[in-house]
Order: sequence, then structure tokens, then C-alpha cells
Amino acid sequence: MLQLSGLHKAFGDRILFDRVNWHIQQGQRVGLCGPNGVGKTTLLKMMAGDVEPDAGEIGRPNNLTVGYLPQDGLIHSGKTLYDETSEAFDVLLQLQEEMRTLELQLGDTALSPVEHDTALARYSDAQEIFQHQDGYRIEAKVSAVLHGLGFSSGDFTRPTEHFSGGWQMRIALAKLLLRRPELLLLDEPTNHLDLDSRNWLEEFLVGYPHAVILVSHDRFFLDSVVTAITEVGMRTLTTYPGTYSGYIVEREERVERLREAKKRQDDNIARMRIFI
Repeated sequence: MLQLSGLHKAFGDRILFDRVNWHIQQGQRVGLCGPNGVGKTTLLKMMAGDVEPDAGEIGRPNNLTVGYLPQDGLIHSGKTLYDETSEAFDVLLQLQEEMRTLELQLGDTALSPVEHDTALARYSDAQEIFQHQDGYRIEAKVSAVLHGLGFSSGDFTRPTEHFSGGWQMRIALAKLLLRRPELLLLDEPTNHLDLDSRNWLEEFLVGYPHAVILVSHDRFFLDSVVTAITEVGMRTLTTYPGTYSGYIVEREERVERLREAKKRQDDNIARMRIFI
């Protein structure tokens, strides 16, 4: 569903990625790991389309929906908490508003038979779409996600500008989860969560039907959520199938094999020098 081909990205003389190839498949949940500064956030931003690579390309289907949660910096204002988060269903809400307008038209006795039949046909079509896309459960879905992320019912009518920075990020996360993009990109999503909210998010992501790419320093969260770990470093990406704990073991084995190979190479060079 998303293909990185020959990807190159540098900031000045510092090269983060050099001719990187990587393929993300539908339904994968991948944790990005590596030291700070190796390019994990930059990689997420490139996949989100917020940062352009210097060379190479990121191939994606034209209709692919992508959602990106940065670490911080998102502020919401001007709406209540419920109205802000329910914007995730903006298309369905517009359809619902159209249905209400049509209901008023259908109750107008001054409509001609032709106008009445036209309005009725459109109302029937709109209602079928609304029902098929689970529009009648919007309120329940919003409530479930907000409660899962630690908001109380009393918070629903509070203006969003009354929430602090950490809660602002929870609002952004709620909207993103409700939109259910086909590629979900999360940069340290547990930073602003308490234990209960973290556990709820863990369960939500395990059941998420689409691809998830996330950065997290919470090894227990990664162990529970991801199906693979991709290590970012040395200007490339190295993927290890399985959990974070499995990645640690396999990485150490890989490093040990590289040490042994380097030692054999050094021994061979030393013998050749002696022979010469």
C-alpha cells in the first residue's frame, strides 16, 4: 500500500537516509526504533506528505487516506470538545444535515407532487448511505473514544481552548482514531496518556483494521501492539518481524555476527600483512 523507493534525505551535510527501499503492507503495525536524531520523525513526516524527500519517491494509491499525529504543537479552539472531535465524521454530518433539510421539505404541503417525489428519492438515497456508513452511531463512537482517552462526560461541552497541552494532543489523537485512516502515523502517542488511557489505546490499535506506523519509547506498549520493528539508523531501515523483545534479541545476535565477521576480516588482513 505504500512503497519507499531509493529514498534519500539530508539536512546539510548530515545524511539521514540514503537510497532506502521499504514496503508497508495493509494491516501491518510497525514500530520505528533507533536513537534520537536518526530520522524517525522525519520519516513519518515524509510518509505523511509534510516533508519531501531529496531524491527517490514514496509511492501510494491515489485514494489512500493518511493520518499523522506529531509529538506536540497541536492546538484546538472555538468549539466544544464533542463538536471538535465529531468533525472526524464531517462528511456524514453534512449528509445528516441534508437529511434534516429534506425532512422539512417533505413536510411542506406546498410542494408539488414532482418536487415531493424528487425530495423523497434523495432522502431515501441519503438515508441508505448514512445507515451503511454507520452514521447513527456517531455519538456512541465519539463518546467511546473520548472516554477511552480519559475525558469525562462533563468535558464534552467544555470549549477546547480550556484544555492544556497534553489534553490538546489527546483531542488530536481522538479525531485521528475516529477518522480511521488507512495509514495511521503516530509519533510518541503515549507521551501524554495516563496508564488507563495507554492501555485503552493499546487495545484499540491491536484491533485496528489498517496499517499503523508508530514511534514510541515504551517497550511494553510496543510489545503489545506491533507486528514488526523497523530499526532506523546508519542511513537505512532494517525490519525485524515480531515484537520489540524479539527485536532486541535478534539485533544483539546480528551485532554479534557482525563483530565476528569484522574480527575474521581483521585476522585475515593481519595474516596477509605478515605474509607480504
